[in-house]
Amino acid sequence: MKQIWILFILFALFFYSSPLFAQDSLKIENLLQRIQVLEDKAEQSELAKILNEAEKKSTEKKEESTSKTFKSGQRALQAINPEISVTGDAYGQYILNNDMFNKETRTGAYFRVVGLHIQSALDPFSLAKAIIEVTPDGVELGEAYITWNSILPGIDLTAGKFRQQFGVVNRWHEHALDQFDYPLALQTILGEEGLNQMGISIDWFFSPLLADANNLTLEITNGQNEHLFSGEAFSFPSVLAHLKNYFDLTRETYLEIGFSGMMGFNNLRGYVDGNKVLEETRYTKLGGIDLTVFWEPLNQAKYHSLMWRSELFYADKDERTGPNTTAFGGYSYIETKLNESWLTGLRVDYTQPFMQYNSDISIFQLVPYITWLQSEYVRLRLQYNYIEGKNIDAGDNILRLQLGWAMGPHKHDRY
Repeated sequence: MKQIWILFILFALFFYSSPLFAQDSLKIENLLQRIQVLEDKAEQSELAKILNEAEKKSTEKKEESTSKTFKSGQRALQAINPEISVTGDAYGQYILNNDMFNKETRTGAYFRVVGLHIQSALDPFSLAKAIIEVTPDGVELGEAYITWNSILPGIDLTAGKFRQQFGVVNRWHEHALDQFDYPLALQTILGEEGLNQMGISIDWFFSPLLADANNLTLEITNGQNEHLFSGEAFSFPSVLAHLKNYFDLTRETYLEIGFSGMMGFNNLRGYVDGNKVLEETRYTKLGGIDLTVFWEPLNQAKYHSLMWRSELFYADKDERTGPNTTAFGGYSYIETKLNESWLTGLRVDYTQPFMQYNSDISIFQLVPYITWLQSEYVRLRLQYNYIEGKNIDAGDNILRLQLGWAMGPHKHDRY
């Protein structure tokens, strides 16, 4: 009986639980169907989204291609227009003597120059520059030249009228100098406006030799400088060579040492006032050395720097009669940046006058100055020239306030 009751209970449980199992199976099946439906909808939605994005991108590309097709080309024409900049240089001065004037100048306000600077990349291989200067005396051509880059590996070629690479400062224009004027020795020995002649210049950047970088410049020009060479008479060629050596002393400091040499004719050859002139050959020989040390702290270059620059010049000119004219001179200045807007410095000048029999004659000058940079485009400079001479009337001391301004892409470019 006990076994029969057990079988009966199991049989009853079987028939009682069968409907429950059936209901659970139906629920599970319904859930699986719903999940499948949701997955199908999600896949369709994702596919529709991808197709929609692809269609949008295709439409945008079509619109872009259509807009490019119908461009007028005006922007392309602007790209070939030259870059034009204008610089201005004016000043006021006070002559420190009882009369407030001397033989050369007088106390007052003066306009020195307005420079029109034009530059353009002619093609991938050449660049042209022209500088036209307007002064109270008229209009003159400052520079006009074309440069071919890398005509040979490491070699550039320049042809035209240009300020020559004798030392450092001779290459710069007045409005871009660190002081108001060129150093006294440069004006006295190289001429009031320095060396600026017609010809060709070859710049060779060769593999480092005893330095971190080397550059050799060779220039062949007309001897148009009347102070040193034949001037307007036939005076070709005058030859100049300049070797620059660059050294990285530290991550924040570099050193540059340069050597310059030049030779040309100063005898007259050609027609003067309709008469043929063939003078005996005479030469002018020039030598120079320049040194620059520049410190600029990392991440602080906008606010602090210190520079020391010096140059020495020597000239030996054969004369028609009497001894050769020889002259020696140089300058040295130190300049420091106090902050983003203020610079101050001191220049010391020494030179012999460019004349015969000058062994006991010399001129000395101290030039303290301070410059305020309102911006990259506007600056003011206050400078004092204290000058005295040995066995010569050296002139009067002068206080000047200079205003320099620039508009256009090149600001106060030195080249």
